[in-house]
Amino acid sequence: MDERVFCSQASLAESLAGTADTVGAWILLEYRPVWKSRALEDNALTPATRAWLAGSIAALGAMGIKARPQLIRQPDIDSDQVRLLFGLPGRLLAFTGTGYGFLQTLDLAAIARDPASHPGLAEPHYFVCTNGQRDICCARFGLPAYAALRALAGHRVWQVTHLGGHRFAPNVLALPQGALYGRVTPEVAPGFVATIESGGLALAQLRGRTWYPKHVQAAEGFAGRSDLRLLHVAGDEKRAEVTFAAADQRVQVAVIRSATGQPMLSSCDEAESGLSYPYLRG
Repeated sequence: MDERVFCSQASLAESLAGTADTVGAWILLEYRPVWKSRALEDNALTPATRAWLAGSIAALGAMGIKARPQLIRQPDIDSDQVRLLFGLPGRLLAFTGTGYGFLQTLDLAAIARDPASHPGLAEPHYFVCTNGQRDICCARFGLPAYAALRALAGHRVWQVTHLGGHRFAPNVLALPQGALYGRVTPEVAPGFVATIESGGLALAQLRGRTWYPKHVQAAEGFAGRSDLRLLHVAGDEKRAEVTFAAADQRVQVAVIRSATGQPMLSSCDEAESGLSYPYLRG
C-alpha cells in the first residue's frame, strides 16, 4: 500500500506570500465541545447566541468591516467562564462571562467605532488551527505546534477552527498584529515566538497580514521588513505597486500574480486538488 501523502507535505515548495484571507475583524468565541468539519455551522450554540453572532457580523459589515468568526478553546482549562476575543487592526479586546448570555450585552459594531475606549490586551496571542475534522493536517501538525507554542507563551495560546489553507499547516494567527502564518512547526516555534514578542513579523512563516488584501500582503512579505506602514497601493490583485513608509525611507514593492497555475493539493481530500497562482515580485 502506498504511503499517504499529506497536503501540507506535498505543498512545501509553494510560496506563502499573499495566501491569507482578508479580514477586518476577528470574532473569536470560546467553545469547548468537539468541533465538527463545519464547526461554525454544526455546533450546539443556542439560537440566541447564533443570532447575536450573525447580527454582529452584519452590523460590522454595514460599517465596511469584513468580520470573521472563529471558535477557540484551551482543552487543558476547565471553567464555567466563556471568553470572547475581538481582534481589530492593532488591537485585541477580551470579554468574559458565565455562559454565553453576556454576549447579548456586547455591541461589537459600537466597540469597533471606538476600540480605544476598551482595555486592550498588551501581549501577543496565538491561535493555532487544530480542526482535524476539517482536514487531517490541521490536527496532525497543528496539535504539536499548539503544544510547542503553549510551552512558550502559556495562556496566550489557543486552538482555533479552520483558518484557511490546510496545505500550509501548522497555521497560526497572531493578534493583535493580525498576521497569519504557515508552517509554524515545533522546530521553528522558539524563534517564531521570540520575533513576534519583540514586535516583529516572522517573515519566513508569513502568509500575510490579514488586514490587507492579498497583493498587499505579498508586497509586505517581499519587502522583508517588520517596520512598514502602508501608504499607497496602485493597481489591483493581478498587478500592483505598493508603497510603505519605514522609519528611514519609503519602500516600494511591485507584485504580480502568476498567470500560470501551479498544481497543488489544497486538502488531504484529493477532490480538493487544483491550481495555485502565486504572487511574484515584479
